Amino acid sequence: MHQFAAVPFVSVLLLVYAGVSHAALGGLPEQFNAEGATVVSSVSSAMPNYTIRETTLATGTHVREYISDGGVVVALAWNGPILPDLKALLGQYFDTMAAESASKPRAGRSHIRISRPGVVIHSGGHMRAFEGSAWIPAQFPAGFSAAEVR
Repeated sequence: MHQFAAVPFVSVLLLVYAGVSHAALGGLPEQFNAEGATVVSSVSSAMPNYTIRETTLATGTHVREYISDGGVVVALAWNGPILPDLKALLGQYFDTMAAESASKPRAGRSHIRISRPGVVIHSGGHMRAFEGSAWIPAQFPAGFSAAEVR
């Protein structure tokens, strides 16, 4: 009976964090402009063909966006005590994660792993210790690999 209790929990969690900011994966970098939120961002270039932007949200959660030279977020990763706004971070891919989560009764109690040709999403954890990553393999810049997303 407990395995089915996880589906509503995950659905509620996803909806709670769904409407706070703007799009990211496959689009422009996140604006992190939630009302009253204090964020600290820094940019560091690891390679000549992409940039890593690291942001610490007011909640203490860290978000790393891997941005191609064309300005598109090709990968991202997060970790911290509170889930970031996954609808905003995953953009059009949020629905893929929500559908996959709903189809797996135990998704709220373990990690969810989605590996499709168009997108890869890993997310999991528990209160005060959430982590995840997502990327679009077809949009990786030359020399970039999924191993760099952390």
